[in-house]
Amino acid sequence: MKQSSIRREAYLVPLALVVLMIIIQLIKPTGCFGIIPRYVQGLRGILLAPLFHSGWKHLFSNAFPILTLGFMIFSFYRQVAYLLIIFGWLLTGTLVWFFADLGLLPSDTGIGCHIGASGLVYVLASFVFSSGIFRRSSPLIAVSLIVVFLYGSMLWGIFPEEVIRYSAEQANISWESHAAGALVGTSFALIWKNIGPQKERWAWQEKNYNSQKDEELWQRYLESENEENKIKSTE
Repeated sequence: MKQSSIRREAYLVPLALVVLMIIIQLIKPTGCFGIIPRYVQGLRGILLAPLFHSGWKHLFSNAFPILTLGFMIFSFYRQVAYLLIIFGWLLTGTLVWFFADLGLLPSDTGIGCHIGASGLVYVLASFVFSSGIFRRSSPLIAVSLIVVFLYGSMLWGIFPEEVIRYSAEQANISWESHAAGALVGTSFALIWKNIGPQKERWAWQEKNYNSQKDEELWQRYLESENEENKIKSTE
């Protein structure tokens, strides 16, 4: 694929996703289309929850990271970009359906309806950050540092807000989606670390490196140098 088409993809795919979220927010369908943990009715939320938001503030807080992180994914990791979005979307929702609202916190009062694309945002952010570390490539590590600069505060989102703030009140934030997304994104970064751009390697670091051939070339070089020295000494 040509470089220009890759650039278009990096813009258009995240933008199309955000536009779809905006359209749904304008329509404002009634009812819960999110994930209701361990309820059959909530299974549809695995597919639909990232498209629904509680309000415009909630939507735009996810829209801008999707645009920037999506651009990074398609620019630097295009080989796995679609797989990351699809499986990251589904696996994060599945983990939330199984493990959210287990009543582990004193403030947990019941099972809620989990909506929003923040889980997907955490998938993308953790993948971009972890990939640079796992691949040990200087350009990709630089991209990881950009993610830290832009979204480093997201780290606190994987913890229950009421625990961080030492509050007994239940926070209206699906920290389980954040934690699941971070886990999924980091796992995929490790699994796919050998796919796509890699750390620059010297020829002698390759598996098929032939040291005998280099030795022969070195001997030829020394022989040619000796012959030149002999010619100079006879002049």
